[in-house]
Amino acid sequence: MIHGHGGDIYSLARELGRSPGSILDFSSNVSPLPLPKGLRELLILHLDEICCLPEVDSLELREALAERYWLSSGQFLVGGGTTEWIYGLPNILKPDKVVIPLPTYSDYADAAKSASCRIETLGPWPNAEPKANAEILESLSQAAKGRSLVYICNPNNPTGRFISTKELRQIISLRKEATWVVDESYAPFVGTDLVSSLILEEFPPNLVVLRSFSKIYRIPGLRLGYAVGASDFIEVLAYGARPWAVSRLAQIAGKYLVDQIDYEQEVRDYCKKEKARILPNFAEFSLLKPMDGVTHFMLFRVLAPWTADYVTKNLRKNGILIRDCKNFVGIEDEYIRISLRSGSENDFLINSLKELESLTPSF
Repeated sequence: MIHGHGGDIYSLARELGRSPGSILDFSSNVSPLPLPKGLRELLILHLDEICCLPEVDSLELREALAERYWLSSGQFLVGGGTTEWIYGLPNILKPDKVVIPLPTYSDYADAAKSASCRIETLGPWPNAEPKANAEILESLSQAAKGRSLVYICNPNNPTGRFISTKELRQIISLRKEATWVVDESYAPFVGTDLVSSLILEEFPPNLVVLRSFSKIYRIPGLRLGYAVGASDFIEVLAYGARPWAVSRLAQIAGKYLVDQIDYEQEVRDYCKKEKARILPNFAEFSLLKPMDGVTHFMLFRVLAPWTADYVTKNLRKNGILIRDCKNFVGIEDEYIRISLRSGSENDFLINSLKELESLTPSF
């Protein structure tokens, strides 16, 4: 059972006796823009195809991905979101240990525990300031020895930290005996593939990159993601793949979305402009301190006398979901994460926080 993740609008809607559509969800890190143009109509057009089994191995989608990234279709493995491979890798590879720099996405540790792996955590580094990258890379260099499995979220959730692809390439090359899992679910929000991804360069045998359709295209309900690596590595990973793991509508959507490069740029442009507009408002609060980061989601430290729990619960009463950090080890009690939405919705959140700040907390 999954607990502590963002995006649970249904539970809050039931709690408040409201419709899910009335909940303002700032807790889920998906694109703040509407669905890519034409996607809804495409899915309706192909709705009758749910009467048949989907492609067993998502070949059409793998071929589309191969064409975009100038790789072979045998280097891609498509699944029901990146979660499939986050959990699959430690169970398939059986590493001596799993190395995880903190704070980061909790599923990495949960996946390691499910495979009964020994876990070595590093950090935490709650601030995404660039100088912390050198410390993280040095710690990884020391820890990633032997048959280690290393999880790196880049850019990182929840801090918004980004480590350059050049720096990652260097350390992956240095520690060849370790297997490196680089989760690029949020990379499209940072820049083009050339800037933000390891995919466009030759794959060493000890690297696998995870990518998500859910975040940048705003389709988490379709459950679609993929793993990319050297063909031999992907062949090994495929032994743990589930047949028909991807629904037919998800396959159709994925093939269409692979070519939506203009939409990706629209999302980046909007997020950059909107984040620059609202951050000065957050900087004026006495209850929150914004942390550095390059992503469309922002990490805040909650300052005394307020607490993250107090802020989160009071916003929930008004149908506003933000992300507490209870399951981000290393920053559990003092931090919250907020993702961008539309301009008017962002303003509504800011005004709600101002109202909350004007009240004296009672605990």
